[in-house]
Amino acid sequence: MYKMVTMDTGCQHPLCRGSVPPVLEQEGLCPLHFLRQMEAQCSEIRRETLLGGIDGRRRAEIGEFLSTRALILAQLATSGTRLRDDTRPCLLSVFLTLINVCERLARYGTEDRPQPTLTMRANLAAAMPAAGMK
Repeated sequence: MYKMVTMDTGCQHPLCRGSVPPVLEQEGLCPLHFLRQMEAQCSEIRRETLLGGIDGRRRAEIGEFLSTRALILAQLATSGTRLRDDTRPCLLSVFLTLINVCERLARYGTEDRPQPTLTMRANLAAAMPAAGMK
């Protein structure tokens, strides 16, 4: 069963009165503003990969960033946090965007570089038992 999560902290985004769930406390943003921020960050990464010139170190940084964000999204979706009806489709859309960026990053590199999608899948698989999913 899901345990309903209470939200005590307020969103740090200017003029927002939304509450911050425990899974997003470190970010300091309500779910809606966190998702909007993720969309903007993914767009920036997409632009960076289109321009080229990403070395192996930067590629690894982006892969780690995407893996961490995917884990936070999974925790937000499965934590029992009550999400507004308009936030749920946005969460799914951000997941899809994140997957697309991971695939683009994987296609961008060569075989000798680590694949971020594998890291993301491993992190998500590790998170599923913790979230009560099998």
